[in-house]
Amino acid sequence: MMIFGNPIRVLLIDGYHQDREYYSRELKASRRSYVILEAASGQSGIKLFLSHSIDCVIMEIELPDMSGFEVLTKLVPAVQHPQVAVVMLTRFGNSAFLDLAMKNGAQIGLRKGDTSGELLDSAIQTSIASVHSDQAVERAGTSA
Repeated sequence: MMIFGNPIRVLLIDGYHQDREYYSRELKASRRSYVILEAASGQSGIKLFLSHSIDCVIMEIELPDMSGFEVLTKLVPAVQHPQVAVVMLTRFGNSAFLDLAMKNGAQIGLRKGDTSGELLDSAIQTSIASVHSDQAVERAGTSA
């Protein structure tokens, strides 16, 4: 699925260079058309997000300059009405971090050790569809 016939624009925020490389390579190798921007820190990720049109943000919870949760609250200030899809990734084994991320605006939370490129591709599609669905419901509610 491509959004409105255009490539899917993904922002990958992760302080681990090898992880950014791996997921970027895996997504580009998928059957989808991805344009991937990469950021090594929360601040640089926020700057890229504000200066580009992004369909989905993939973000590590642990960032070198700030918590992924801090970035999440800046990207999704209204949890009930997200404007961008967010997939949180973590190296942490404790699922409580991912649960907390989803309560604070992420659509999906994944553990890196369990996440293939194919699974991440599916998570992106699901997250984008969820945000678009929420936006359609919101528009229908305001026009009624």
